[in-house]
Amino acid sequence: MTINPNIVSLIDRCERLWAAEAEVVRTYWNSPRRTAETDRLWLVRQMYKELLDGALPSLLWARDNFDGVGGSGSRAEFLEEVDVLREEFIHYMGFAEVFEALSGTTPSADALRDLGAWPENDRLQALRARHRQEHGVLGLRAQRFTEGGYCTLYSEGMKLASRDGIDGMIARACSVVFNDEFGHMLRGIADLAGSVDSLSEAEWSTLGGLVEEQLRHRVVMRNAQFSGPVASDRLAAITSGACDPLPFDYLRAFGQTPSRA
Repeated sequence: MTINPNIVSLIDRCERLWAAEAEVVRTYWNSPRRTAETDRLWLVRQMYKELLDGALPSLLWARDNFDGVGGSGSRAEFLEEVDVLREEFIHYMGFAEVFEALSGTTPSADALRDLGAWPENDRLQALRARHRQEHGVLGLRAQRFTEGGYCTLYSEGMKLASRDGIDGMIARACSVVFNDEFGHMLRGIADLAGSVDSLSEAEWSTLGGLVEEQLRHRVVMRNAQFSGPVASDRLAAITSGACDPLPFDYLRAFGQTPSRA
């Protein structure tokens, strides 16, 4: 089956913004601004994202939809959400272990609501909510497509595997998360691929705009999470596409590479 050219075009629009987010994380690892305190800060923020932005919505969805479980379709949907909940909690545990090694203790889920929140992440979540409200299913598909940011935090974190101490622990935590998050992204692509015939050219154009806007906010969010390792002028440049694209792994996602004119 040929990969739909609209999906290829959408991915093309993402590759430079994925690269921008990767640059933020990569810059941080060797930044002179990096300290044990900034490590604790990005870790507690990542714990917040995994637990409160990741696991909690699945938990609440499972609670709210439990009474409707019955037919095969609803069972499969419920199991998929429970699997996401389990994966997100395992991801939280990995980063919590690193944080605990740095601090000797781990904040409770309730404490994370205050300790782990930061304005740039709140703005990203608000943007996604606005896209869902204003564009319905297209907004939801844009969110699913951009979640994880092509796993750049985790792929860059895995590159610390040759280091000892905290960096080695970060690499191990990121390696656990990477495959799961790639799978989450593929589910978003699969959802989109299953609907390609129902989208008009205008809807594809709108979807692309929503995805790009969310990814630009992700880069800003990630830079703030890591205490601003990328200077403001460079940040403005890379959120405008001034970096080499990060190629998408079509073979892993689709089992083939796209045909390009």
